Amino acid sequence: MKTLRFALLTLFTLSGFVSAAELPSLDLFRDKEVVETFASLPVQEVGRIKPLENIASYRLLRFRARRSIWLTDSGEMDGKPLVDPATQKPITKEGDKPVKLSAVEWMLMSWFRPDLGKTVPLFKVDNSSAISELGLTAKAKRDQYSFAEIEPARQILMQKMGEYREIPSRKQTPEQRMIVQLAANFLDYEMITGHFDFIREPLGEKPEGLPAGITLPVRLSKSLNTFIAAIRANGGPPMQIPWFRAFAKGALGAMMSGNPEQQYRIFPPAPGAGNVWNGPGEMIFGAVNSDKDVTADQLNWLALYEDVYLALPDAAKFKAASKTLLSKIQDAAKLRGEGQFIALERQSMHADYFFYAQWIFLTGFIAMALTWISPGSRLEKGARLAAWLLLGSATALAVTGVVIRCIIMQRPPITTLYETILFIGSACALLGLVAELITKRGLGLLVTAIGGTACMFLSIQFEASEATDTFQQLQAVLITNFWLSTHVPMINLGYAACMVAALISMIYFVQRIFGVFKTGEEDARLLTRVSYGFIAAGLFLSLVGTVLGGIWANYSWGRFWGWDPKENGALMIVLMCLVILHARLGGYIREIGLHCCNLLLGCIVIFSWFGVNQLGVGLHAYGFTDGIWPKIYAYWLSQFLLLGYGVILSLRERRQSKSVKAAPITAAGLEESPAH
Repeated sequence: MKTLRFALLTLFTLSGFVSAAELPSLDLFRDKEVVETFASLPVQEVGRIKPLENIASYRLLRFRARRSIWLTDSGEMDGKPLVDPATQKPITKEGDKPVKLSAVEWMLMSWFRPDLGKTVPLFKVDNSSAISELGLTAKAKRDQYSFAEIEPARQILMQKMGEYREIPSRKQTPEQRMIVQLAANFLDYEMITGHFDFIREPLGEKPEGLPAGITLPVRLSKSLNTFIAAIRANGGPPMQIPWFRAFAKGALGAMMSGNPEQQYRIFPPAPGAGNVWNGPGEMIFGAVNSDKDVTADQLNWLALYEDVYLALPDAAKFKAASKTLLSKIQDAAKLRGEGQFIALERQSMHADYFFYAQWIFLTGFIAMALTWISPGSRLEKGARLAAWLLLGSATALAVTGVVIRCIIMQRPPITTLYETILFIGSACALLGLVAELITKRGLGLLVTAIGGTACMFLSIQFEASEATDTFQQLQAVLITNFWLSTHVPMINLGYAACMVAALISMIYFVQRIFGVFKTGEEDARLLTRVSYGFIAAGLFLSLVGTVLGGIWANYSWGRFWGWDPKENGALMIVLMCLVILHARLGGYIREIGLHCCNLLLGCIVIFSWFGVNQLGVGLHAYGFTDGIWPKIYAYWLSQFLLLGYGVILSLRERRQSKSVKAAPITAAGLEESPAH
């Protein structure tokens, strides 16, 4: 079955079969009623039930690094409006304003008007050399290219993709990585535009040797089992049957992705019939590669899907058929106890909690900075109140986003690297607000502003770079495991507490650089006390989290400790916290020394948080992210620069202290001394 799929994928070329007179208007797919219907469709992908809006959003994000697309925009199309191939008229809005499509509108256009979708600049190419290597004319160094612009080089693109995939990703040149990415996106969009080919013309333009009793036009919901019987009766390879090639090509396009893990499954099975939904493409291939006919229930679903496409171009019939399909799927999913959080997930996508939290955190930081202009004035009081309101609101948004994710997934808040960023960012912001409630000196607000802004920005960048669904489905055994659900949040709270301590030490040294205070002054002692408290909290949380992790490892893997890189990273954090606390209690380090050690602690946390995932070894090797090492190195460099300043500061103050002690006492000094 896999060989057949890949053979078809290599030869997969699509063309429009509907005449221009029957093509629906783009306005139909921008109709709010139509968009709302399709956006709400429950779909199973990678084992998770999600709204179609989620799939469309991440597909578009992967293709062009945005969740929307312009059809007429001076920045992306040189001011030239897109021309509708059917009418040869430019696509404009009232008053010739730019036309912008949401992800769902773009998906509908690609499905039902592939002739138009192929002409839209879609694929973002960051390296024009990759386009030149394909023998095409490159535009700017970074630009967007349409499917139609890439299609002439399709054969070369597929050939080079096959060659470059044999090269390890770390050894690929930027051009090679770009070509591999472009080829994957090209094939994926090719299947999206061909999604309804199994209905448009399921047997090609001129089918030969049709089974007896089959007349054109063909509806697979009525004839599929007849075709399956003819394929089995042939006795030889299906590809030798004249009409099978187009038949299988349409089924492949109906999958929306050649990857079996990422197939578009829209038909819920009957209650108790398993957890895997059906899709039109998988339904057809499943019947071809087995000795079972397609069931009546599956054919009914297929008929509903055909009704949606065949209702075009009549807008009223199309809307009615789409709503019927949605209603049937929702009812079937409800009977299975699935899809109950579709509306909540869509609301979460539209609310975009973390995006707005990022900007509110940043605005709160600006308000906090205003308090430094005129201490004690009305400006300071007003700015501090504004900072409280802004940072409290941003923290509430971030925490709400994390809680909603837990409700949607029905599991603890952390299973992926992306989710650790959200959780730790929200925890840092909360810890900063708690510290501010205790100290009331502005330090906690500053920690909240910096930590919240940094983590929200990092989460958005991470999501954009990965361009995959951030709601990851876990195996049931992991969701219900008590030790895992307690160990992971606890260890990440330990990360958060330690990072807050490191952040306070960064603030300490930056203020020392600008001469805000000196060693031993009240503000310096405040930063030292607060950071010391967070180190103690970080030690407790990290130690408890590590022990809980060992219990879970013994429960799941049969051993408490295995010197796994992630385990070693957690142990390093615990040991570093112990070193700092004991060195402080023993008098080996004082104010500056404590903050220097905190910087090292932050570097260890970053390694345990991100670095060990890049090693690619161990049972905890999750969340590999291409290009993360340069960012880790940049963070470490910034910390070592501050550490170097701290060491110089400590040596200078020690030298000054020795010179004061060694200075001779003069007669004048004795006379002035009150002790004498």
